[in-house]
Amino acid sequence: MITIAVDDQESTAKEIAKLMSEIDPGGTHSAFPDYRSALAYCKENHPDVAWLDIEMPGMSGLELSMEVKKLSPKTNIIFVTGHEQFAYQSFQLHASGFILKPAKKEDLERELANLRHPIEKELTGLLRVQCFGNFEVFDRKGTAVRFKRSKDKELLAALIDRRGAMCSVGELAGIIFEDRDDDAKMKRQMRVFLSSLKDDLKQVGAEAVLVKGWNAYGVDCSLIDCDYLDYLKGDSTAVNSFIGEYMIQYSWAEMTLGELISKPGSFYD
Repeated sequence: MITIAVDDQESTAKEIAKLMSEIDPGGTHSAFPDYRSALAYCKENHPDVAWLDIEMPGMSGLELSMEVKKLSPKTNIIFVTGHEQFAYQSFQLHASGFILKPAKKEDLERELANLRHPIEKELTGLLRVQCFGNFEVFDRKGTAVRFKRSKDKELLAALIDRRGAMCSVGELAGIIFEDRDDDAKMKRQMRVFLSSLKDDLKQVGAEAVLVKGWNAYGVDCSLIDCDYLDYLKGDSTAVNSFIGEYMIQYSWAEMTLGELISKPGSFYD
């Protein structure tokens, strides 16, 4: 995410940029003490969010918001001010949000969760994986990955649930076949599913996601864009997208769901 904070009190702008760096450590968050430097930046960049003070010398934040919109129409404007009376004017300008000084981290997180123009995360992995709600898998073009067998898909879900940890064939069989006792048969069947999953991933150029060790398998989490994995890193977008549902088609996922719900700082904590 790219954000700017503009305030003639430079320390205030820097504090907002600092808070944004805590919320979105992988983003670019810049502070500006005047409208000229902010507009010069916007000419070369297109911020996802602009945190604007309203009362500033030379050009008010209300006027600055209109200039920013000319340069970057999809930028979310959020006014930061010490005066409640500006709220009506800000909403007339179709701002994304409005917060009162001093800005707190929770105020920023609240506004980021309700942006007028949602921020589309740039994909860096070979797959985009959705774990919250139903488990779904998409290739880099956004097309749902087709699996030859439903168990192939469930197997990938189980490996992602383990967060990259290597699992033996026996461990995976115990997850996928919860109610079966024939250990040898389950392991043979599991090897069929692993081979089939490898072919499924190869069809979309993501075979590198599946990692094979000595009689053990895992996934390379660095090659996956995943809401669950982002949630564990504290990503604000992922945290806000979790509404108490995790891989709901798989009963074995209920244990991880319980961990997510009880995680300190979660909505359910």
